[in-house]
Amino acid sequence: MLLPAGKRPHAWAVYALGRWADQLLDSGDPQERAGRYEVWRQRTLTDLRRGQCTDPLGQAFAHTAQVYRFDLDDVETMLAGWLADLEVNEYATWHELRGYIEMIDGPVGRMVLRLVEPIRARADDAMAELVVALQLTNFVRDIAEDIRMGRVYLPTEDLQRYNVTLDELRSTRPTPQLRRLVRFEVQRARELFARGVEVTELIHPRCRPFLWAVIENHRVLLAEVERRGYDVFTRPVTLGARGLTALACQVGARSWSRTVRVPAVQQ
Repeated sequence: MLLPAGKRPHAWAVYALGRWADQLLDSGDPQERAGRYEVWRQRTLTDLRRGQCTDPLGQAFAHTAQVYRFDLDDVETMLAGWLADLEVNEYATWHELRGYIEMIDGPVGRMVLRLVEPIRARADDAMAELVVALQLTNFVRDIAEDIRMGRVYLPTEDLQRYNVTLDELRSTRPTPQLRRLVRFEVQRARELFARGVEVTELIHPRCRPFLWAVIENHRVLLAEVERRGYDVFTRPVTLGARGLTALACQVGARSWSRTVRVPAVQQ
């Protein structure tokens, strides 16, 4: 990872908590997922408040939360938000979808921002835009997979604007209407990135390569969607050799184009 060595275990602790939540929500008997997740959520919050977690994942996250002084209200909001995937399958407007993204990813963004040490107050606003851009990119890439799971992470108002019905979306055929819809969402994601990318200049210089890598990874995914003519249905959208090469070149050019002298970074 492109973070100082002392920060890497903390980044993994935040990532692992999210991955485990995804595993609980997306696997096993659908009738039991909500109950299983709720038991884990309540136990995790109780343990975090006590500062005494019983499982290794919880212990690692609790340690990170203490070191970087995470707001436990953010953790509670995040864990409650993830449960929405079992309760809400569609979003009527972009305002509603953005609210969902801010609920599940806003807390993660604030945690990551503490890890990478903001040096300007406006880093909070830039990170808020960035996390929405990242998640919208994921939604665009995963449209076909999400549809198979019964979830639609595209606003109903956008489907109507481009004359796309739910049946057409579920057919996963790249019709002209669907391609225009995907193109619109790609452009929206690019505009969000344009507003959020400033955060890379508002954090500790030694942490900038990490955020650049995250941003460029998603930008290259958007470029791949464009290269395919906005067809995200025929086959999964992945970077591939060409995309990985572009990613490496872009991250390298941005992160190591000049040598800078920086203060010691918090471990």
